[in-house]
Amino acid sequence: MSLRISSNSKFDPAGIALDEMDRSRPLVDRTSRGAMAESPMETAAPGETPPAAEPIPDDPSRVKGKELVVPICYGTCAYWLGKKADEYHSHKWTVYLRGAEHEDLSHCIEKVVFNLHPSFKEPVRVLEKPPYEVTETGWGEFEIGVTVHFASDAGEKPLELSAPLKLYLEDTEKGKAESKAAKKPVVKEKYEEIVFHEPREEFAKRIEGHKPKKAPETEITPVLGKRDDRDELLKIATARKVVAERIGVVKQQLDALS
Repeated sequence: MSLRISSNSKFDPAGIALDEMDRSRPLVDRTSRGAMAESPMETAAPGETPPAAEPIPDDPSRVKGKELVVPICYGTCAYWLGKKADEYHSHKWTVYLRGAEHEDLSHCIEKVVFNLHPSFKEPVRVLEKPPYEVTETGWGEFEIGVTVHFASDAGEKPLELSAPLKLYLEDTEKGKAESKAAKKPVVKEKYEEIVFHEPREEFAKRIEGHKPKKAPETEITPVLGKRDDRDELLKIATARKVVAERIGVVKQQLDALS
C-alpha cells in the first residue's frame, strides 16, 4: 500500500484551504495502468519520502499488477467563539478524516487514531466508526497526528498522516482580525489518494463489491461541501497568464541589451 501525495493546499477567499486535485474520482481499479503516469502531481515534496508500505513480493494472496485507489480528505475546521471566547478557549475546532465525497469508509478502515497535543485530557482519541472526528476548544495551533488502521483482511500497516490545526487565515494581527470579522470557519484540508498496490485478493473483491453509502452528517458537513474546481482552474489560468507576461517583459529587456 502506498499514499499518493497531493500538494499545494491553500486557502481560498472564504478561508477554506483546498488543493488543486479533483475529488470527484471514486474508487478505481488501475490494473493495467502505470502508477507514475496516473497523476501529474509529485508523490512527495522534494527531499521527502512518501509514507508507503510495499506488499510482501512472494505473498500468493496478492493480486499482481493491480491497484485500488481510495480518495480521502482530512484536516481541521475552526470557529472563533466570539463573545464566548476567553484566554484559553478562543476557538472551537474539529479534526477529521472523511471520504472525498463524504462516503462511509468503514469498509476499508478499521479505526482512526487522532493524537492531540499532550496538554489535552486524553490526548489520544480512537474512532472505530464514522464520522472520524474529534472536536475540542483551545487557543493554539499545533500538528495533529492521524493514524489510519485498515481492515484486517487488507494486510497493510497503519498509515501515518499529519493535520496542522489552523485557527486563523494568517498568523498575523491583521490576519487574526480578518478571521474574526469574517465569522466564517477556517478550514485547512488536504486531499490524498490511498493506493493499495497489489492488494490481497479477498480484500480487493470485498472493496470492489462494496456499495457506497454516505457517512453520518455532522455539524461541519455543510462546510466541507463538494469541491468545485472551476475557481482553482481560473486561478491556475490567471497565474499562467501572469508568468507568460513576465517572460515577455524579460525577453524584451534581454533583446534591448543585445
